[in-house]
Amino acid sequence: MRRVLIPAVAAAMVLMSGCSENPPRCGWENRPKGFPIEGEERPVKIRPSKQHPWLGGREVTAALPPRPDRDAGPTAQALYDLQEKTLGMVGELGEIEPGRCEGGELDLDVGDTTRCTVIYENVEVPWQVKITNAVPQGLGTPFGIDYQYTVRPLETVVLAREVYDRFAWEAGKNGPDSLSAPKEPRCDRLPEIFTAEPGQDTGYYCQSLSWSCSDGEFDFEWSDVPVHVDGDGRVRVDGST
Repeated sequence: MRRVLIPAVAAAMVLMSGCSENPPRCGWENRPKGFPIEGEERPVKIRPSKQHPWLGGREVTAALPPRPDRDAGPTAQALYDLQEKTLGMVGELGEIEPGRCEGGELDLDVGDTTRCTVIYENVEVPWQVKITNAVPQGLGTPFGIDYQYTVRPLETVVLAREVYDRFAWEAGKNGPDSLSAPKEPRCDRLPEIFTAEPGQDTGYYCQSLSWSCSDGEFDFEWSDVPVHVDGDGRVRVDGST
């Protein structure tokens, strides 16, 4: 009788293929079409997007009139800068104009702070301007002073569209099939425009579908993420603060 020898490698391959039969089907693509979900569904469905939701510097510059020259004075220059900062903070172009600084002019001593405002879509956006340095320009008797300052938003203006666009970006930036992408993203129905305090949650939420699976058995629930405004006045809907 002729004997047939099975190589060791071939035998190992047979054993390995036997272990992989009927694997648990727990991938997202294997989820059931109809399933119960724990929690409350938010009313606004978000379509994932790969379009970046922030404004570029050129877009902001193009939306504003020319920058005031040196002769206009530091207050006019600061109010122009605050318009730029406001558009960048909001992330959406809109009707914008300078407001005013308390007392009519900036307090220009180093360390002084002044409350100044910008008007965005008829909403007053207040800022604090703090003088950090004053540098004389020219030889002999100075003919001018360059003032350096920092700004801090005291309130921010939030647009519903901004929130939806940013959550759409979170859901779509790496592709909707990415493991990190929010699944079935939704949000509260937000007011078209409202103000919020920097560093605080707004009281509104977006959400995604979270799930677990064991041996092909799925459990689903809505996971809420607060719509947050960071210390710089920018909206965040990625769960970080």
